[in-house]
Amino acid sequence: MSNQEIAERLYDIADMLEIEGVQWEPRAYRTAAMTILTLNTDVTVFYNEGRLTELEGIGKSISKSIEEYIKTGEISKYEKLKKKYPIDFESFRKVRGLGPKRAYLLYKKLGIKDTHSLAYAIEKHKIMSLEGFGEKSEKELAKNLDTFLKLKENRKPLGYVIDYIENLVTSLRKNKLFERVELAGSTRRMRDTVGDFDILAVSSNPEDAMELFSKMKGVTNIVVKGPTKTTVDLDIGLSCDIRIVKMASFGSAMQYFTGNKDHNIKLRKIAISKGLKLNEYGIFRGTKKIAGQTEEGVYKTLGLDMMQPELRENMGEVEASQHHKLPKIVEYNEILGDLHTHTRDSDGANSLEDLAEYAHNLGRRYIALTNHSAGLKIANGLDEERFRAINKKIDSFNSKSEIMVLKGVELEILKDGSLDLSNKILSEMDFVIGAIHQNLKMSPSDLTGRLIKAINSGRINAIAHPTDRMIGEREALPLNFDKVFDACEKNNVLIEINGFPNRSDLPFDLVKRAKEHGGIKFSLGSDAHRLEHLKFIRLSTAIARRGWLTSKDVVNTISYKDLLKLRR
Repeated sequence: MSNQEIAERLYDIADMLEIEGVQWEPRAYRTAAMTILTLNTDVTVFYNEGRLTELEGIGKSISKSIEEYIKTGEISKYEKLKKKYPIDFESFRKVRGLGPKRAYLLYKKLGIKDTHSLAYAIEKHKIMSLEGFGEKSEKELAKNLDTFLKLKENRKPLGYVIDYIENLVTSLRKNKLFERVELAGSTRRMRDTVGDFDILAVSSNPEDAMELFSKMKGVTNIVVKGPTKTTVDLDIGLSCDIRIVKMASFGSAMQYFTGNKDHNIKLRKIAISKGLKLNEYGIFRGTKKIAGQTEEGVYKTLGLDMMQPELRENMGEVEASQHHKLPKIVEYNEILGDLHTHTRDSDGANSLEDLAEYAHNLGRRYIALTNHSAGLKIANGLDEERFRAINKKIDSFNSKSEIMVLKGVELEILKDGSLDLSNKILSEMDFVIGAIHQNLKMSPSDLTGRLIKAINSGRINAIAHPTDRMIGEREALPLNFDKVFDACEKNNVLIEINGFPNRSDLPFDLVKRAKEHGGIKFSLGSDAHRLEHLKFIRLSTAIARRGWLTSKDVVNTISYKDLLKLRR
């Protein structure tokens, strides 16, 4: 049983209650689901300690549902509703334009309850005749379903699973059977999604170590079990490999199982050119092993500088290393602030005071409070009067707080590229990020022009989640990024790297491309909508590192006062 499994049940209940016309419960269940989905630890820990109701958005009623699921594997409320609505809401939530009520209409009229029956109905053109749909809607639904099916691979956003696997590794390290345990693979590279996990370990008693691993909490199935490699399925829907290696080969194994395929091929070619052989056991000259205990030793023997794991994507890092031109990429501990957060004043869950205090406890020195503007009504966007009231509150808070809060807004860029707040209120803000959330079906040239018009306005400091992609749900907007980068450079507008797991936007390859464009700086934001989300700044930083950014490229590394000067 995983946090994701429970969260999906709660999301399903919310969708079915929405169909029922219930007013407030759907939002409550969705809030609870998001809280559980982003927890650092297994929700059963909170249950066992009697602390479920301490979690954000989980009251007595929902806590009883969670308790029931933990004890029995079922939620009676869910089972009762599911008999009325036997629909695959989990998949349909990821098909753009197919909310709960539309999904129910398709079920009621055509018996559509999953993506297979939906695809069949589209193929036979059964949907276009339904009231409220039509030919255009059917074509759009077909396109969105195709996008979902293409994006639907067994990969999960890193931010939703990294705490799980790091906790598992920590548990292994505490056991005396293991001398060393480390994460490898794409998780170590901090790729935005992961399809499985790779763990490397050293143990003088591999049989007992593998036995322990295969019986750990969360293991649902043993795929392969042996003295040097064991593969298991985990209750979060991913598999995990653990390999036992010798300490003398640990460095070469870490190198081999961290870099992507193309990175490793390049290294093997370099080894061959030097008359050497490189594999996961070490570097060999003939039969003699000459390196392998440390990663640094492996790279040094090949005449290369050590490359940070996040860089090992065959994006030019090997050549830069050969010429000693690798950048000193920004460190996680250099990030002083978070420049994208929300409170309950719009669509967040917490107060300004609670959000700031939590951020301070995480080591942040400042945050930008960037609630949505009025144009995004579904997010309870704020008008100018409400923003002025919040800004007054921020001034009062800052006068007596250790952590500083910037007065900000996530400003809606309207269909014609205009902004939905006046210049007067925007001039009162410390940090303005412009965002596109609506009217996404425009042509590439129109979308690009719309964004550039906002950049040229002189009223925004950064572009939020520029591609507007949603991993596994929605592809990136087809923007002309060369033109966008030109406009950002000309107007000194920052490009945001949004760390929310299913966004991870800007993607790292575009970050590197923007850096190479020259003259562009970046802001990092967690896009936190509740306390637990503030940890997503780590994911923003990881993308910055993967995109070769240094501390000078990222404004979150400067002080609050310097950031205000930069704004002015």
